[in-house]
Amino acid sequence: MPHRRIVKFVGITILACLCVLTLAQVRGLFWNRSFVSLDATWELTFELVWFGFVGVTFAALLAPLEALGWWAGWYGDEINTALNPGTLAEPFPLDGEVSRYVIYLDGISQAQHKYLPEVEQFLEELAIALPDDIVLIKGIMPYSVMNRPLTQNRLMSWFWQLADRFQMTESGGILGLLIGATINIRNILAVSVSADQRYGPIYNQGIAQVIYNSLINHGYQPESRTPITLLGYSGGAQVAVGSAPYVKRALNAPIEVIALSGVVSGNHNILLLEHLYYISGEKDLVEKEGPILFPKRWKLFPLSYWNRAKRRGKISFISLGAVGHNGAQGPYGAEAYLPDGRTHLQQTVEMIAGIIQGISPLTQRIHWAEAGNYDRYIQAAFNQPGHYPLDQGVDPDLYRAIAPWMGRLILPEQTQRQYVRGVLFEVHHAPPDHRHLVGHIVPLCWRKSASVQHYLNAVKKDVHFSQEAIYSQQQGCVHPFRLNHWQQVDPLESLAGAHPVDDVIVMLEDPVVEEIGNGRTGEQMRTGADGKTIWAAGQPACVLTIATEPIQITGRYYALVKILGPVCDRSSVPHSALPSSPSHSPAPFSQTPDHFHVVHFNPASRQFDGVEEIVRIPQVIVDVNGIFPASNQGIEKSPPNEWGWYIYGAKDATGAFVVQSLAPRALLRLQPDEFVVGRSATWNYLKRQMWKVKGQKGKIRSVLLSPVETDLQPVLAQWQEGTRTLLMHLYGGIGGKKREPPAKSPLFFGHFAYGVAEVVREPLADELMFNITYYQVYTHNVDGIVAGKVAWNRFLGDRQFGWMGSRPTADILIKLGAFTDDFDINGVHRSVLDGLLEQLEEMVARYRIGDGTGGTYVGPANNCVQDSNQALYMALKRLFDSFKTNPQLQTWMQDDPGEAERYAQLVQLSRDIRRKLLPLGTARADWVENKHMLGISPEEHFFEGLLRGLISWRTLIPRLASEVIARQFLKQNALVWILRTNQVGGYDPDIEPLAPTQIGW
Repeated sequence: MPHRRIVKFVGITILACLCVLTLAQVRGLFWNRSFVSLDATWELTFELVWFGFVGVTFAALLAPLEALGWWAGWYGDEINTALNPGTLAEPFPLDGEVSRYVIYLDGISQAQHKYLPEVEQFLEELAIALPDDIVLIKGIMPYSVMNRPLTQNRLMSWFWQLADRFQMTESGGILGLLIGATINIRNILAVSVSADQRYGPIYNQGIAQVIYNSLINHGYQPESRTPITLLGYSGGAQVAVGSAPYVKRALNAPIEVIALSGVVSGNHNILLLEHLYYISGEKDLVEKEGPILFPKRWKLFPLSYWNRAKRRGKISFISLGAVGHNGAQGPYGAEAYLPDGRTHLQQTVEMIAGIIQGISPLTQRIHWAEAGNYDRYIQAAFNQPGHYPLDQGVDPDLYRAIAPWMGRLILPEQTQRQYVRGVLFEVHHAPPDHRHLVGHIVPLCWRKSASVQHYLNAVKKDVHFSQEAIYSQQQGCVHPFRLNHWQQVDPLESLAGAHPVDDVIVMLEDPVVEEIGNGRTGEQMRTGADGKTIWAAGQPACVLTIATEPIQITGRYYALVKILGPVCDRSSVPHSALPSSPSHSPAPFSQTPDHFHVVHFNPASRQFDGVEEIVRIPQVIVDVNGIFPASNQGIEKSPPNEWGWYIYGAKDATGAFVVQSLAPRALLRLQPDEFVVGRSATWNYLKRQMWKVKGQKGKIRSVLLSPVETDLQPVLAQWQEGTRTLLMHLYGGIGGKKREPPAKSPLFFGHFAYGVAEVVREPLADELMFNITYYQVYTHNVDGIVAGKVAWNRFLGDRQFGWMGSRPTADILIKLGAFTDDFDINGVHRSVLDGLLEQLEEMVARYRIGDGTGGTYVGPANNCVQDSNQALYMALKRLFDSFKTNPQLQTWMQDDPGEAERYAQLVQLSRDIRRKLLPLGTARADWVENKHMLGISPEEHFFEGLLRGLISWRTLIPRLASEVIARQFLKQNALVWILRTNQVGGYDPDIEPLAPTQIGW
C-alpha cells in the first residue's frame, strides 16, 4: 500500500475512534447522572441501545469512506469484489440460451446475502413466473462496494449479527425493533452516499463492479447485447439507478431498471437507460419522500436528468393501488388482499414478471386531436390491402410480378413475440416452388449471422413514447404507437408497426425458407381479426429468414401500357379490349371516369399495338390542404404517355386491374434526352439548369453528364446490366393556387435522400432500365411515409402516397468506380457504396422509432440531409479504418497499380467531401462517436443542436448538399445521370412545381 494511502487511512481511523471515545465519555456522564437507579433489565436495554447508537454514528462517519477506501486502494489488494457473486434463483437454462439477465437489489433491511423471508418468497414466485431463458440473480449486497455483508469481516460484525437476528424474528419486541432498525439506518446512509453528487459516482462504480462480476460469473458475454434488468426494491432502486450507467458502459448492453417502492434521487443520467419503471403503492409514505427530499426531481429544475427523462418517456409511473412500503401491507405482503382478490405479492409478481418479459401494464391508447393525410387516405377502399384478393390472377404475357417474394407485414401481439421472434408475413406472391404459401401467414425473422447481429445490436431499442411523440401523434402525424412500451424493438417490428394497421406491403430480397416441423401449431398463435393460423394444422411449418430490411412497394404486378383515354360508354369498348382468356374475364362496367382504355406494349413490333383492355385509374383522395397527390384528368395527353407507362397494382374483387402507381418509361430507360460534356458545362447544368421548372409542368427530363469530353455511345456502354450507382434524391415544393403551407415563405428547402440505382433488363420491353431504391431518412409525418428502403413505385410513383404527381423531383445518379465498385484486398471485398447502404439501413431503422422515443423531428442537428450525410461520413471513415488496419494494404497497392490508383482517387474524393461537409475542419462529436441522438425535441437542446448543425452547415440545406457532393464527384470525372419530373401524370390546374431554394455554395 502506498505511503500516502496509509497515512490517510490511519488518520481517518484515528478520527473515527476519537468520535467514538467522545461519545463514550458523554454516555458515561449521562449515565452517572440519570440512570443510577435503573434495574439490571433496563441497564442491559440501555447498553444495547447505546451500542446501537454508537454503531450507527460510527457507520455514518464511515459510510462514504468505505467507497473512498475501495477506490483509493486503502484496503489493499486482497479485497476481491468477485467473491459471493450472487446465486441463481433457478438453474441455468439447459440449452444455454439466455434472453435476459435480471439482478435483484434488496431494500435497506439487507445485512447479509440471505434475505428476509418475505423477500425470499417473492423471488421464488418471480422465478417460477419467468420463462426458463431469463436468468434471475439474487444475493448481491448493494450497500457495500466490496460486496461484503455487515455480519462478516467487519469491526462491529457481532452487533450487526445481533441486529439481523432481531429483525429476522417477530418476537423481538420493542428492543428487537430498535436494534433491528440500526441496519436500516446504516443502509440508508449508504443510499445517501449513492445519491450524493460528490461521493455517488465512486460508490455507484463500486456497485457496478459487483454487478459486472456477478453477470460475468453467470455466463454473460460482453458485447452480446443481451438485455439486463436491474430490479431494485426501496433503497436498492437508488443503487440500481446509480450503478446502471456504469454497467452499461462496461458491457455495452441495453439496461432497464425496475424501481419497486424506490426512493430515487434524480441526480443520475437516466437518459442512458432503456427505461425506468417506477412502481409504488398509494399508501407508500417512504417513496413519497423522494420527490420532496431531492431537488433534482422538482419541476423547478426542468433540465435535470430526471425531468428530461420524464419528457422523453424514459420513466413510466405504475401504481400498485392501496399498497404500503413494506411489511404485511407492502408489495411483498402475502396475506393482504386487493379488491380483485389477489394478494399484494401476487400483483407484484405478475406485474414485474410481465415487465421483464416485455408485456407492459401501461395503457397504449393515444387519442388524436386532428386527423392527418394518412387517416384520410386509408378510408378509400383502393388504398387498403384487403381490396385486392389474393386469388385474382393476371395474364403472364402482359403482367409480371414486381418481385418473387411479396407480401404484407403483420405486427404480432405483444404476448406472441417470444414465439414469433420477428413479425408475421402474409404471402402475396412467391416463387413457383413455394406457391402453396400464397395466402398463408408465416413468421418472418432475421437470419442468424454475425453481420445481421451487429446490425440488430446497433438499432434495437426499448420504445417508450416521449411527450413530444404523443403530442405529435395527436396533431395527426403517424407514429408507431402500437410499439409503445415494447422492449428491444427490432427493425422488422418497427417496419410492421409503423402504421396503425397492418398495411405495409414489401418485397423480400433473397429470403430463405426454413422448415421447422410441426412442433408449434396454429392453436398456439393466431393473428388479426381473420383468425388465420400461423402454422396450419397438418402442414409442415416454415419460417422465412432475411438478412436485409424489406423494401416497401406498391402493387403486386406491373405492365407496360399506353393510355388511350377514359371509358365513357361500354359500347365504345373494342372487342379486342375484352380478352376471352379466364385471366382476362371482363369486369363489371362502371360509368365513372376512373376507367381507362390502355394498350399493352408488343415486344414483337416494339410498339404499343398489343392487347387492349380497360384498367381502373381511380381519382385519389385530396389531402388536408385541398391538394390532390395525383390526378387522372387528361393523363392520356401527358407528354410521357407517348413512350408509355409502367403501371403497378393488382386486381380488385371485380377482376379490374387497379393502377396504384405509375412510372414513365422514358424516364427510367437508359436513353437520355440530353448529353452534356465538359467539366464546366456539366457543373453549369447541375447548378443552374437542372431545377428549371418554368414551363416544365407535366414533363420529364433525362440528362447524362460527362466531365470528360467524349461521345455518347462510349459513355452509355459503361452502364451495363448489373451496374450500381449512388443516387441522391431531392424534391421541391407545391406552388400555384393551392400552394402548400411550407412553401408560402420565401424559402423552401425540400427533401434529401440517398439510395441506389441498379441497371436491370426489364423483360416486357426487353431493354435496360434503372431499378431505384431509396433509403429514406424520413421523420414522422402526416402522410404516413415510413422511413426505410422504399422502391421508386412507392415513394414517387404511388398515386396516393407518392410525390411524382404533385412535386418536382430530381434523382441524381453518380457512377464512379472508386466509390461504387468493390476493392479486393486479398479476398476481402468492400465498397463505399455498400458501407453507405449499411449505415443508411441502420439510420432508417433508428428513425422509425426515434431511438426509442417513438418520434423523430426536423431540427438543425438532425434532419434528412444531416443524418443521411452522417451515414456517408461513417461509411468513408469505417472503410479507411479497415484499410489502415490491414497489414497487407501496402503490398496490395504495390502489386496492383490499377487498384492503387482507384484507392488514391477515393482518398482524394473523401478528403474533398469531408472538407466541404465539415468546413470548420472538425467532425461533429455525434458523427465521430455515432451517438444515438434521435428523438430529442429540437427545442430541448436548441443552442447545442444549432451549434452541431453549424459545424456541418452545408448539410443543413438539401439542394446545397446535393450540389456540393455532386461537384466533388465531377472533379473525379464521375458520370452523372439526372432524372427530373415536374408534377407528372394527369393535369391539375391549381398547382405548379416549385424548385428548392438555391442558397450559397
